Amino acid sequence: MINHAHILLRSSEMGLSGFMRRLLTGYAVSYNRRHRRRGHLFQNRYKSIVCDEDAYFTELVRYIHL
Repeated sequence: MINHAHILLRSSEMGLSGFMRRLLTGYAVSYNRRHRRRGHLFQNRYKSIVCDEDAYFTELVRYIHL
């Protein structure tokens, strides 16, 4: 069973926190409506890591696409 996802994003003016809030809230509302349930869907806050180096970026892309 899949219990998490990896997303590689480039930050914009809206900022990562605003984007993630909209994404996760929208998904939770949709999921809860579809499955006729209420309450929290996600247990914890999302985790983010800054990627400044090309080599690390390549490593992340490879890991995510496994």
